[in-house]
Amino acid sequence: MSNKRVMVVEDSQVIYQMVKEALEAKGYDVFVVTNGFEALRDLEEIQPDLIVSDIMMPKLDGLRLCEAIQNRLETKSIPFIFISSKFDQRTVERGRAIGAKYFIAKPFEMETLVTCVGKVLNLNTE
Repeated sequence: MSNKRVMVVEDSQVIYQMVKEALEAKGYDVFVVTNGFEALRDLEEIQPDLIVSDIMMPKLDGLRLCEAIQNRLETKSIPFIFISSKFDQRTVERGRAIGAKYFIAKPFEMETLVTCVGKVLNLNTE
């Protein structure tokens, strides 16, 4: 069985490096892109099992990225986890409406993210 593929969409190098290292340490194949347009461009090539995305990014934000992916028949089953410092009620409601599985507020404990990733991918995180 091949490793689960996680696309990380995050414009902060510090954050995406930490997320990449933590998820790779758990055996995931991690692919980093720095904005929503790159994510859409690379989606077919990477074929992620899960997308971990920031919400506030230049060019195409995480919510619009999620909507674009959910609107494509071939990608609509890809689950989303949002990591962001923007978690007002309206943002969370919109994210849930378009299919986000978890919202993790920045700053966050890396173990929280790893646990959520495992839950979404139905893997034992022990």
